[in-house]
Amino acid sequence: MKKLFLAVTLLGLLFVSNQAMADWTLTPSQVSEAGHYFKWKVVCTTDGDALTATDLLALMGTRLRGKVQGETLMLMKISPGTGGVIPDTTINVTLSDDEDDALFAVTGASKDAISWHDLSADISLFIPVTGKLAVAFNDIGTSGDQVTLYFITWIEDR
Repeated sequence: MKKLFLAVTLLGLLFVSNQAMADWTLTPSQVSEAGHYFKWKVVCTTDGDALTATDLLALMGTRLRGKVQGETLMLMKISPGTGGVIPDTTINVTLSDDEDDALFAVTGASKDAISWHDLSADISLFIPVTGKLAVAFNDIGTSGDQVTLYFITWIEDR
């Protein structure tokens, strides 16, 4: 019985570790802060497939989440990787909210050059970050290709 339990446990761990290796890697971090402006980024490394909507707030540490949640997103810069991590195709990005409704979407962003995007363009309002901020990508290329999203956030007086 113990051998069966051990075998099932090892198979389960193998399955979980294989799934973890097949996921995109999203790494959010702070870039800079000046007055009411807060700049942060998410380095996004593909697994070779599209990325379904993934909550960025859930990936942030407490300090970074405290600077972003409850504030307003104004601008987003899409910075494709270069050299060995350049995407193979144009980039589609969708940001969505707590109800999984799209707040902003861009299709066909360059894989070769940075592009800036006004985050009020789709809903006629800069994006308020409440309980969830999800990002989704198309399949941008082979496993290991990268895109970095930079966000300019407005921080209100408290």
